Amino acid sequence: MPSRILALGAVLLLAGCAGQAPAPEQPASVPLVVSSGDPQRCGERAECTTKVSRTLLFVFDYAAAGGHLLQRQGRLLFTPDEAAPSEWPAVAIRLAEPVDSRFDFAAECQVAQCRYSAEELLRVYRSYLADRPCSLQLASAVHGCEP
Repeated sequence: MPSRILALGAVLLLAGCAGQAPAPEQPASVPLVVSSGDPQRCGERAECTTKVSRTLLFVFDYAAAGGHLLQRQGRLLFTPDEAAPSEWPAVAIRLAEPVDSRFDFAAECQVAQCRYSAEELLRVYRSYLADRPCSLQLASAVHGCEP
């Protein structure tokens, strides 16, 4: 049953993304900004699209590991307000625009002690964006994670 809920969430997220109008094409004479090694930046449309997919993978892996399944409102993915506080921090991710933009990430512990700190979750999220995901299942993998 939980896998059906995750699959339904994935379909709904992807359906919302598919309904967005494509950005206008840039003239060929304008050079695209290339990513400067920061996993949270994307320079061109294909890179941004790939990183949106990696973000969705992070979101579903986060939920599969025990965190809340995030909701979507426009370009914002977030832990719903009605979610009960748990050892998993509340997360908010703002997706990058299709060209030359940045993915923003925030996490906040809402109980006395969380499973992972905001810094650790950011490091794991950046590893997903860099296509080197760390497991959220094992604390040792998170502590040794490098984007």
